[in-house]
Amino acid sequence: MVDPALYWLIIGVMLFVLELVLPGFVLFFFATGALLTALVAWLVPATSVALQLALFSIASLGTLLSLRGVIQKRFFAPAATAEGEDVDRQLAVPGDRGVVCSTIAPPAEGRIKYSGTSWRATADERIEEGEIVAVVRQQGLVIHVEKV
Repeated sequence: MVDPALYWLIIGVMLFVLELVLPGFVLFFFATGALLTALVAWLVPATSVALQLALFSIASLGTLLSLRGVIQKRFFAPAATAEGEDVDRQLAVPGDRGVVCSTIAPPAEGRIKYSGTSWRATADERIEEGEIVAVVRQQGLVIHVEKV
């Protein structure tokens, strides 16, 4: 007869491999539960199947609920700048040039063409369509510019 610990070990390894293929980062915790169950089944050979299933459920859900947020923040969260904005969203580089597509008349926004894309833009003074501007800063998806 094959040791139940071997079954749990195989299940755990298979879940780890599936985690590499599938998105979501959930199977990792069930694989961890299976490996913990394999360890207990190996150390205590007289463990019943019902107890093994209960241990697997408790270990899997316990690690999922307690560690998922911590691991996602540590390994999968986007890096943040000092202002708290995502690096992926902060594309405008101060000093870069753009062209006004739609007149900017403060306090209203206009539009500029910058880095091959149309952006919402603000300025401290009126800037007409067609003028070249320099990026001062970016706040979210709005670029603040000034005349060159």
